[in-house]
Amino acid sequence: MTSSKALPVLHGANISPYVRKVRVALAYKGIDYSNTQQSPFNAPEEFVEKSPLSKIPCWEEGELILPDSSVILSYLEYRYPDPPLLPAAAGPRARALWLEEYADTKVGETVAGVFFQRVIMPTAFKQETDEKLVRHFLDSALPKVFDYLTDCLGGEEFMVGGKFSIADIAIASAFVNFALAGETVDTDRWPELASYIQRVHAQPCYAPIVKADLEGEFARFRPKDSHNT
Repeated sequence: MTSSKALPVLHGANISPYVRKVRVALAYKGIDYSNTQQSPFNAPEEFVEKSPLSKIPCWEEGELILPDSSVILSYLEYRYPDPPLLPAAAGPRARALWLEEYADTKVGETVAGVFFQRVIMPTAFKQETDEKLVRHFLDSALPKVFDYLTDCLGGEEFMVGGKFSIADIAIASAFVNFALAGETVDTDRWPELASYIQRVHAQPCYAPIVKADLEGEFARFRPKDSHNT
């Protein structure tokens, strides 16, 4: 566990699925840190100097600055190898990293995209939700994503070799935002995926973070009735 005298800093708002991804990994590895709750929108110049793309999260540990969630997790896995979040064998390790990438791109674009349109656009940007885009996500894009994730799961408990890994942390993160947008995975159409998301969110390193984020500042925007997608 890291020293409390000079805690590393995680810059980034907790509601971000990419910040959450790092928070869960830190909890899993038992690493102490502080958090600035930095938003990527209208970020101050001092943050942009740390994160040139003005994206979150950004990890600051002494003179080391890492402005990307995947790079942060790679660093944490190398510096704090126990407990591991990546398989030891080359093939499964590469598979976990691919699924992390898929989560950060396609899953984030679609699953968390619904949250961005329904919550972030009207609150942070004072703009109306693009309902046409939301319907595209829900009716066209997401079914393909959910089918692919179900195929990848293949009836196993977790995505890679039946063991909890970076892949599971990354994939499940966006589904917290999905819930805040009033949506859940249709248990009739994708029962394995729905159970999988619940199982990952119930992990000891994940459950307190999910609870805090679902009950946090954005909870007031969550529709009273959730919809199956």
